[in-house]
Amino acid sequence: LWDRVGVKVSSHMVGQAVEKHQALAKEIVDRGHEATGHGQTWEPQYSMTPEEERIGYQASIDTIQRVTGTRPIGFNAFWLRGTPNTLGILQDLGFIYHIDDISRDEPFTVAVNGKPFAVVPYTIRNNDIVRFDSAATTNAAYLQDLKDDFEVLYAEAATRRRMMSISAHDRISGIPGRVKLLEEFIRYAQKQKGVVFMRKDEIAKWALSAANVPHES
Repeated sequence: LWDRVGVKVSSHMVGQAVEKHQALAKEIVDRGHEATGHGQTWEPQYSMTPEEERIGYQASIDTIQRVTGTRPIGFNAFWLRGTPNTLGILQDLGFIYHIDDISRDEPFTVAVNGKPFAVVPYTIRNNDIVRFDSAATTNAAYLQDLKDDFEVLYAEAATRRRMMSISAHDRISGIPGRVKLLEEFIRYAQKQKGVVFMRKDEIAKWALSAANVPHES
């Protein structure tokens, strides 16, 4: 799908999953997609001590870099739930952005130890792990919701920067009918003037360098 529509995505990789599926992780990067951090193990960061967080994130960096040849610079915590120490630890380890914030429909920066740290907002509403939790959700209904969200944000983009995030998990959206709905939405959005699809690391680097990006102290 990504090859057909010419879109590069950000893949949030758990270190232990990378260890178990090294060829797949490497292929994702070889195809031009971003490998970004999602912890070394599938366990909640919010229950970790600062030292446990640091050790886990460093292990994730080492694993992804060894297997894929690229170093992650973005991070997604277990169910978006980090700790008061998470961003400082990430910054110390060389990360430049995280996604664990759903408060805006545009990228922004926050102050971490007096330095800007990028936020590329995640999504709950346009997220298959939430939407398809109910068997009542149909592909057609989800596709219409995506289009409705896009149309409002596109209209607002006439006077303000707007970003739309869609979250797809391989085990949920990696089936024929849901691939079809994603392709239909992407091709619909691509027909609209001024729309671009970007990896999250690209958005983060832009947010850290562009003028008039919202900033939280």
